[in-house]
Amino acid sequence: MKVWVQLPALKVHFYHREVLTYLGNLIGRTIKLDNHTINRQRRKFARLAVEIDMSKPLVPRIFLDDQWQKVVYENLPMVCFECGKVGHNSDDCNLL
Repeated sequence: MKVWVQLPALKVHFYHREVLTYLGNLIGRTIKLDNHTINRQRRKFARLAVEIDMSKPLVPRIFLDDQWQKVVYENLPMVCFECGKVGHNSDDCNLL
């Protein structure tokens, strides 16, 4: 499934095509980089499209520059933040 993700408060020195592609590949498979991100017109967050396998848990954060970088998924259906899977929420998770 193709989804847009945001990397909030990403340091501007990471706003390079190769670096953003690498970061997207840590989340899924990078498909496209947002033009506003590439042109550094939006600095509150970097935005990129990635292909993700919906049968696997979502990546909630990535380790970058000695700290955790939050990953925000745009317009997803229900997501369980206990197991990371789509289709139910934490209240209905079988892992609890």
